[in-house]
Amino acid sequence: MTESKESLIILPQIGRVEKSGLIVTLLLTAACYVLGSQELAFGVLAGGVLFTANFMAIRFLVNALIANTYPKAFGIFAFVMKMLVFVGIVISIFFLVKVNIYGFFIGVSGVVLVIIGESLRGGKDGSL
Repeated sequence: MTESKESLIILPQIGRVEKSGLIVTLLLTAACYVLGSQELAFGVLAGGVLFTANFMAIRFLVNALIANTYPKAFGIFAFVMKMLVFVGIVISIFFLVKVNIYGFFIGVSGVVLVIIGESLRGGKDGSL
């Protein structure tokens, strides 16, 4: 009888939410750029991409915890570290790069609307 070893590294897959979120972010960025506000467009791009990456990281951690790949204590530690990393990225974006705060929240809101829309649409297997 052969033993099957599970990989310790589970690579996240890009789902419907991530694809749709990036498409909406790119459309909003293009609209802001065409309307003449490059700072707003950069803020939309930064907010949308960062929030999509955050959603993907959360989904990756939840899937790892559900699969019992890692101990629960590591899962809590990983969530705290993920949150600290993303808060650090947001703080550095605002203070070092000087991203437009309105554009950033427009990008985040676009991805939130995608998440709500995809969850209302539903999946065949119950996942987003």
